[in-house]
Parts: sequence; structure tokens; C-alpha cells
Amino acid sequence: MSDFRAWLDQRTGYKALVHEALFENVPGGARWRYVWGSTLTFFFVVQVITGLILWMSYSPSSQTAWESVYWIQHEMWGGWMLRGIHHFVAQAMTALLVLHLMQVVIDGAYKAPREVNFWFGVALLMLVLALSLTGYLLPWDQNGYWSTAVSTNLVGMSPGVGAAMQTILVGGASYGHHTLTRFFALHAGLVPLFIGLLIVGHVYLFRRHGLTPKQPVRKPDEGFWPEQVLRDAVACLAVFAAVLFFVVREHGAPLGAPADPAEQFAAARPEWYFLFLFQFLKYFPGKTEIIGAIVIPTLVLLLIVAMPFLGKWRLGHRFNVGLLGVLLAGAGLLTVQAVNADRSDSDYQISRTIASRDAERAVQLAGMGIPITGALTVMRDDAYTQGPRIFARNCSSCHRFDGHDGMGYPLPADSISASDLKGYGSREWLSGFLHADTILTSKYWGQTYHAEGDMVGWLG
Repeated sequence: MSDFRAWLDQRTGYKALVHEALFENVPGGARWRYVWGSTLTFFFVVQVITGLILWMSYSPSSQTAWESVYWIQHEMWGGWMLRGIHHFVAQAMTALLVLHLMQVVIDGAYKAPREVNFWFGVALLMLVLALSLTGYLLPWDQNGYWSTAVSTNLVGMSPGVGAAMQTILVGGASYGHHTLTRFFALHAGLVPLFIGLLIVGHVYLFRRHGLTPKQPVRKPDEGFWPEQVLRDAVACLAVFAAVLFFVVREHGAPLGAPADPAEQFAAARPEWYFLFLFQFLKYFPGKTEIIGAIVIPTLVLLLIVAMPFLGKWRLGHRFNVGLLGVLLAGAGLLTVQAVNADRSDSDYQISRTIASRDAERAVQLAGMGIPITGALTVMRDDAYTQGPRIFARNCSSCHRFDGHDGMGYPLPADSISASDLKGYGSREWLSGFLHADTILTSKYWGQTYHAEGDMVGWLG
């Protein structure tokens, strides 16, 4: 074996590369606070591997995308696990990037000569968020479709080039096949390419300038191998175990009903790490929305980019740490407000119930076979799915169904002028209809012209 290693080293020089990679000096000794960069690199590799395997079974077409994701989730051996890892690692990367940013700012690792590396890190954060946004549409379900419509509309609000950028992203005037293929090209090709290049540049600059230990240094220097490598490995395993916990608990990743442009979806919400922006926009109604969606976020981003320059002032570092703390606290507060607002919003809760019911029904129907026209046609032809919608559109202006409009939304008492049709034609319903004590209740004729016996006059 030693002869083989000597032969390989003579032809590749791998020993020098390994020594360069592993035997770096760590000022102030190995620390757990330095593990976030390694966990992020590890998770990016996991995303590339799982993404490539998913790509082998995914079909990026508006008529096949949902169907292929359904097959991965419910039919492919281990597909739910693979998809779940890809989904939850993407969410974990956002949290890890924020932790890494906090560590860098607190330790002052953004100061000269590390400004460019800090900007690389900010760019990586933006690209990871872009990766999440573009991946949200790929299952082509209701939540992804309508959430993407909202995000691209925000892009269209940008002054000057906004409308053109929105048209390029959407692939035309309406959301459809071209929207999906362009988002897939961004998600699986362009954005990962830029992330990979930035990671290489980020690591190169990091190695060029070395670690920035938190002052004052209280421990002697140590080598990157084995002390820091051990901490990095333990951290990678710990965060991956946390990801696996959520994957197993949720049995993969969520999949809603197939995207239907003709069916409004009131339950659409962004992922948890965008909820703060969703809540923030509520404070800028109408024409002022551009302030909350474009102006203020751009100013905040410019402040973060300017941290290396602000840090040169006498109190600049404290200002930067305080600024980051305020931003994170504000984002956390807005997220809590968004969650609480949804919890207390009865219409949203009903919409979520409808979405969950439609998602379960879509899986049931797909299990019976999907025609060449796609899963959406099966949903549109399904009486169980469409019956309540037809009732809500055509009947609920007069009738009700167990007190609601057929979909689950309660109706005001003064808007009902006809009988409740739950159980219509059943033995129980007919028994109540023919009983003197119930015929004039609100379930039957209590709110109709029959109640006063003047139906004949009304017809005349």
C-alpha cells in the first residue's frame, strides 16, 4: 500500500495537497464556533448529490412535473427519503448561513483584508435564498404555483427593468410550462454553478487570510487536523441527524394538489424563512408595497454590504453587531406575528384544511392511475373534489351545507334564504322535513317564503 501511495504522490502530488488542506494553523485553538462554514459546504455537497438523483426521475413539464414528483414521493423506492433530505437540507442551509454570518460579524472577520470574502458570503446567502425560491415551484403544486406568482409579481415592481425581468422569469404573459422550465434551469444549473464558484473563491480567500480568532485569545494555536476537523465532523453529523428527524417525521417533503391556474389558492404561504417579509409587506398596502418589497430590503442589503466600511469607525464594530441583532430580532418578531396571524385567521385555517383535503385526494386518484392528460384533469373530473366547489359557486347564495358554503367557509345567517342541504334526500333529512317541529327551522323552510305561508303570493 505504501508503494502505491508513493507512486500516486509522484504522479499527482496529492500528499502536498492533503497537507495544505488539513494542516492549517488555527489561531487560538479549535472552536465550535468555526464549524458553520464546514456544515454549509457539507450540505451543499448533499444537495448536489440528492438533486442529481432526483433529476433522473423528474420531468420538468407543466403536464408531468407533479406526476413525476408524486412517483418519487409515493412509488420510487426510497424516493420519499431522498426528496425529504433535499427539502429539509435546503431549509437548514438558510439557518446555517445566518449562524455563519452572525459568527463572522461578531468575531469581526469582515474587516480588512477580509472584505471581499465577506461579500462572497453575503452573495452566497442571496444565492441560497434564490435556490429555495426557484425550487419551490418545481413540484408544480398549488402552494408552489401561487407562491411563485406572488414572488415574481414582486420582481415586476422593481423600477425600470422590473416588468422585463418578470416576463423573462415567467416566460411570457402567463404562468405555465415555460415558467417551470426556466425555474428548473435556474435551480438545477445556473444558481448551483454560481454557488460552487463562490464557495471555491470563499475557501481560497479564507485560506489566504486565515481564521480571525475572537479577541482576546486565551488558548494556544492548534492545527486544523485533527482538533478542528473532529469538531466539524461532529457538527455535520449533528445537523444531518436533525434533518433526518424531520424527514422521518414528515415522511419526506410535502406535496399539494396539482397546480390549477383556474383555482385560487388562499392557503399559499412562503417557507418559514420568508414569512418575515410576507408579514412586513402587510404594513405597506396598495401603491406603497414597493417600499416594503424593494426599497427597504435593498437599503438593508446595502447596509450589510457596507459593514466592512462601517467597521472602520471607532464604534463601527459595535454598530454592525447591533445592526445585525436588530435585523434578526425584527425578522424573528415579524415571523412570530405572521404565524400568530395565521393561527387566528379562520379563513386561512379553512383554506389549509381544503388544501390538505385536496392533496390527499390527489394522491388517492394518482394511485389509481394518471392519464396522459395529467393529474389535473383527474382532479377536475372528480365529483368528490368538484362537488363542493360547484355548490359554493352556484348554490351557496341561497342554500348552505351544514352551515357553510360547501367548502367549509361559514355563511352569515342573514345571507341564507333556503334550506340546508346536508343529507338532502336521506331518511334523516326527509324525516325532519315531514315533522311539524322541524319543518319551520332554519334547516328547512324557516328562512324561506314558505315559513309565513305566502309562497303563492310570491310566485304571483
